Amino acid sequence: MDSSEVKLTSLEIGLFSEIEFEISHQCNMACSYCPNSQYERKEKGKMPLELFEKVLKELKIAGFAGRVSYHFYNEPLLSKDLEIYVKLTKEYLPQSFPYLFTNGTLLTTERFRSLQNAGIIKFHVTKHEAVPKNYVFEKTLLELTEKEKEEYVVYEHHSEIQLSNRAGLLSHIEEIPFEWYPCFIPLHLVVVTVEGNVLPCYDDYTQTLEMGNVKDESIMDIWNSEKYKKFREDLRQKKGREKYSTCKSCSNFKIS
Repeated sequence: MDSSEVKLTSLEIGLFSEIEFEISHQCNMACSYCPNSQYERKEKGKMPLELFEKVLKELKIAGFAGRVSYHFYNEPLLSKDLEIYVKLTKEYLPQSFPYLFTNGTLLTTERFRSLQNAGIIKFHVTKHEAVPKNYVFEKTLLELTEKEKEEYVVYEHHSEIQLSNRAGLLSHIEEIPFEWYPCFIPLHLVVVTVEGNVLPCYDDYTQTLEMGNVKDESIMDIWNSEKYKKFREDLRQKKGREKYSTCKSCSNFKIS
């Protein structure tokens, strides 16, 4: 198969459909259900645009047409260069879906329209606990058109979040006694950290499951490595979580 024919949205051919870039480590909140409230990020700083662009070029060759987002445990709107990352995404991957997850505390109407023009196709806003009284996004919502709200906004309250214990880091979040369940998240999602490390799951806050680094290898070579393939296959199996300490303690049982 020619590389230009590969579509990463097809799980049938074994490729991921979502990629999350940690464009910076900063977050302006520390919610009780997030490891940021108890721990410090392993990596700090911002992802160099050159490194981001390198991965986009590799995804272009692979024909990627899936979801691209700009977070791991950070708040993307703290990045003044967010629009640049989004524009580069659309430049290299015109068939992709730039998707913004945000806490909404900095999402003014002006920034909303700026990011909309840059290429964001969906704003997924979560009103987290202990947001400021003058919560910025609620004002923005009043200024958006009904069409904009319908087509571009997913808005949720933190009480609607399906919480996980983040691979056992958050002991106060109740565990679900189904550790024998398989996990399908690694089949379709990839995380790239600030420093270029590739993770198979967004719950791996401590980065114990690093699969490689895009500074040294291409994203596709990492994805197709024997180490990564074995991990995905293990997690697909009943009791596969038991092979990995990070996964064994995790209470995330989402199908997707």
